[in-house]
Amino acid sequence: MPSIIDRYLVREIGLTFLGTALVLLAMVLSHRLSGYLSKAASGLLARDSIFVLIGLQAAYFMVMLVPLAFLLSVMLALGRLYRDHEMTALAACGYGPLSIYRAIFLLATPLAAATAGLSLALVPLTMEYQFEVLAKARKEAEVSMFTPGVFREVLQGRHVVYIGALGERDLRNIFVQTREADGDLSITTGERGRQEIGEDGIRHIVLDYGHRYRGTPGKGDYEMVRFERATVRVDTAPPRQEWKHREALPTRQLLESDNPDHVAELQMRLNSPIQVLIIALWAPLIARAKPREGRYGRIVAAVLIYAVNFNLIGVGESWLTNGLIGPQLGLWWVHALFLCFGAGMLLRDLANGRGFWLFRRSATAPAGAA
Repeated sequence: MPSIIDRYLVREIGLTFLGTALVLLAMVLSHRLSGYLSKAASGLLARDSIFVLIGLQAAYFMVMLVPLAFLLSVMLALGRLYRDHEMTALAACGYGPLSIYRAIFLLATPLAAATAGLSLALVPLTMEYQFEVLAKARKEAEVSMFTPGVFREVLQGRHVVYIGALGERDLRNIFVQTREADGDLSITTGERGRQEIGEDGIRHIVLDYGHRYRGTPGKGDYEMVRFERATVRVDTAPPRQEWKHREALPTRQLLESDNPDHVAELQMRLNSPIQVLIIALWAPLIARAKPREGRYGRIVAAVLIYAVNFNLIGVGESWLTNGLIGPQLGLWWVHALFLCFGAGMLLRDLANGRGFWLFRRSATAPAGAA
């Protein structure tokens, strides 16, 4: 049964983790929200789907942010205990720096298990639903991009589009002013038209039965062409794929696949739970602050170590996806590297004579601490 001090440490780190995770999640989702609002303003996404997409992405980003939030919570909570000399008082009762591992792993183990459950089971389901919501929002945006009676700039200001009215399936009384690359100005009009998205994802306006006028402003040498069908490009580039299809695949299918892309996705789903356990090994050693030491120096050092880990995971994923390394090596070399890093720091403390007695409680520990 956990002792009073174990429960105290778990509560301190746990509450800090909860606050840190919520702040990080709010920051990431607010950034994603600004991107969705920009897409909605450009007519690439239906406004009604924005908050649904944000809600669906909460689980995905939470899995990614758990290791960083756990690292910061350990650094902040233990750093405060060292600065307030609470760790000195605990050491006097037989609880030294290494004894806190019990409390940390009491929190890290269920946290890693919960993260694994989210990553392996819940996130694939939400990603699949995101595809459906995104496709629906994209299709709804085809109609809602243009508002009748309003002039709208598209293609980075190259076109000015005016729609007189919206039918059930088409646009009516279309006016398009275009600035050509050679400086000429062209005006295209059509009685009816529609929006189409090609196989490359580029959006066009197709006009039926209209006229096109082209010339240089201030001169009278305009050319007029009558057409039965004309196409005006609206998008500058096909919409960027927000999510890889492999992220929506069930974990069982990934386990049965030898595709390097699927193997990389499976190991990425296991990355966050493993990171939590490895961070629980080396973070307490980094958090051991000295008297009168700066408040944030060790936190910055820990974040830099995590940044190295994060980038090496990205490199390993790229190598694994492109078949440069096999699944046996996969991302395990990164985890092994940081596991050795934590074990090396721990062995260094033991070699310096600061660790052996700290694994057990002192015989003189007060009864209330047991």
